[in-house]
Amino acid sequence: MSTSQRSSPAPGRVALIEAFWLDYQRERGVKVEGFSASALGHTRALADTLAELVASGIKRAHASLRRDFQQSLEPLPQPGEHLVVLDGDGRPAAIVRTTHVELRHFNEIDDAFAFDAGEGDMTLAWWLTAHRQDFAERAEREGFEIGEQTELVLEYFERAWPPDSPLAPGASGS
Repeated sequence: MSTSQRSSPAPGRVALIEAFWLDYQRERGVKVEGFSASALGHTRALADTLAELVASGIKRAHASLRRDFQQSLEPLPQPGEHLVVLDGDGRPAAIVRTTHVELRHFNEIDDAFAFDAGEGDMTLAWWLTAHRQDFAERAEREGFEIGEQTELVLEYFERAWPPDSPLAPGASGS
């Protein structure tokens, strides 16, 4: 594994993020007070992959460990909130608007969520294998327990910006 695959995503680039956000508001004619900016993956390589999936419109849901919100004292995402999705270098790739949030145990993840998450081959089997491995590695590294009853935060969203992507479903190529 290369260094860029093991290291955390770079911090957000404030000027780029603010310009991206202002472009969204100006072009869409919306006024939204406040937003968050974050990479969805915990390595640069994963953040790049997930940012590309979001920007293309393939990834429409994301799972996080509830313990992460509890430990950081951050509130859970709420419908209507916006997130600027960052790539592994901290550059903005897309803006999403949360549509629905729910809590589920790991063993309650279903085919529909795995498909909306848009990762791998978009099947439940792939999602479970990848996330069991990822969460187990984090648990070992950070010293916590992970199991089938581990509570996850499932965030469903729609891509709000950019309006079109050459990889988006239904987009026409030139």
